[in-house]
Amino acid sequence: MFLHDLGSSDGRFKKLSFHEGMNILLADKTAESKLGDSRNGAGKTSFVRILRYLLGGNIDDSLKSSKLSQFSFWADLEMDDSASTSRIERPVSPRTKVQVDGVVASNDEWKLDVARLFGLPEDSTRPTVGQLVGQLVRDYFSDPLKTFAVESSWESGARIGYLLGFSPEILTKAGEVAALEKNRKALKKAISDGALGSITLNEAELRARLAQARQRRSRLESNLSGFRIDEQYAEHQTEADNLTHAIRDLNDEGLALEQRKRDLELAMQEASPASPSAEVTKHLEAMYAEIGIVLPDTVARRFDEVSDFHASVVRNRQMYLQSELAAVVERLGSIQSERRVLDQRRAAVMNLLNDSMALETFRTAERELSELDAVIADLERRLELAQSVSDTGLRLRSMMTDAETSVRTEIAEREKPLEEAISLFQQLGEEIYDDREVSLLIEATNKGVLKVVPKIDGDASAGILGVKTFLLDIVCIVMAIKAGRAPRILVHDSLLFDSMDDRQVASCLNIGARLADTVGFQYVVTLNSDRLTAAEAEGFDRNDYVIDPILTDAGEDGGLFGFRFQ
Repeated sequence: MFLHDLGSSDGRFKKLSFHEGMNILLADKTAESKLGDSRNGAGKTSFVRILRYLLGGNIDDSLKSSKLSQFSFWADLEMDDSASTSRIERPVSPRTKVQVDGVVASNDEWKLDVARLFGLPEDSTRPTVGQLVGQLVRDYFSDPLKTFAVESSWESGARIGYLLGFSPEILTKAGEVAALEKNRKALKKAISDGALGSITLNEAELRARLAQARQRRSRLESNLSGFRIDEQYAEHQTEADNLTHAIRDLNDEGLALEQRKRDLELAMQEASPASPSAEVTKHLEAMYAEIGIVLPDTVARRFDEVSDFHASVVRNRQMYLQSELAAVVERLGSIQSERRVLDQRRAAVMNLLNDSMALETFRTAERELSELDAVIADLERRLELAQSVSDTGLRLRSMMTDAETSVRTEIAEREKPLEEAISLFQQLGEEIYDDREVSLLIEATNKGVLKVVPKIDGDASAGILGVKTFLLDIVCIVMAIKAGRAPRILVHDSLLFDSMDDRQVASCLNIGARLADTVGFQYVVTLNSDRLTAAEAEGFDRNDYVIDPILTDAGEDGGLFGFRFQ
């Protein structure tokens, strides 16, 4: 990709034109500038954010001003080696539309074209095109490894690893590990916080308690089956025994049916009807929008056919489950009715034996039996949950081992290109610092995360942090271009250089200019005029790097937009 021009539909906006190699967008420090003035008002950072927006990203809050609501921004881009230029135009509102050479397309469709510049597979979930653009057109400098504050370590590793040539399928295994670990922690926390009741996760203890409860129930049931009273009540006792057995049988059947009902309801939830094909396609497109991929029409039509077939299977499954559930509910209702009749009859028989002490013993034992049934059911539920947590832990350890092994294997297989990246990082670092050890560490964590650590010995100053970011971005763009995984452009905002001393800035600019020429990419830098002057004093030659126009913080119309706004 080659950026030729960038502009806006508003005539006051200053059109920017770019050339090969290094381009410096300069904000001129004027005599009118006062202490505390922010020359970011000239529009340097806005240029970076506009370019990210034109490449399919989200619009920054700073561009949501009502003064810009009727604006559209455009860029003339050379998308491939054919030397043909396309104009990409995107309005501030609506943000879902993009014009490519005058043809209106969705932003999702445009992001699919951008993803091709990075060679991203269509089925890849990470890194997203937005994450990759975020590194090559960077405006976040608090952490060299991240492109935004809340980016997880595995996502950072996946993005950097992809630019270094790693397989995205291997890199995303760490994401699967992270998701399962998050779910497991949430379940354990819910248990420890009492959200699911007082549940121990010790399987051995639960099994012992369950065995004890079942033994007590069996013994009590055996005693009840041999219960006898005076002979003159033998007939009533026999009837009461028969009623009790009948009620117990109904209770057992009811418990089994309740379990069956829960299983059916769970199965119905898991086999919920598929969304309409159009809605599924819409959701799929929205999901691919988040990961930076547009679903081709042919794939969407095939997905509709598969979705329709799947929906029919789900409907048949639902009908079967509903039928089974209805039968279970009907039988439960019958059991209740039958049990009510039997209870009434047994109560009448028991009234005849009310004066007997043995009857009180019978009633106490019967209540204890019911309580034991409830205890057993609760223990079975707890044991099932504990087994689920344990099984998740086993699966998690297996997935972690697989992810770590896969990354380690790829590191070994990519030894030469990784050695080239490490050597380049060290070589460039030593060009900036002749008194510090510089190294790039690449390894796999025990959770399968690709861990990349840019290291410069010495204090952890903001200036060193900026140099780490610069070196990592330079190494990534060089290696990605060689692997056919990045467009030939790297953009650094002046914020990157703010904390560096002048000598470091000069060294970084010299490195960027040299590699842009030798490797063949555009290196676009925004700078304040005073920093450029200071860098020249340290050995940087501006040559013809500064592009027109030079922005200024003087007056109301000297900035990029041609007017000031809040």
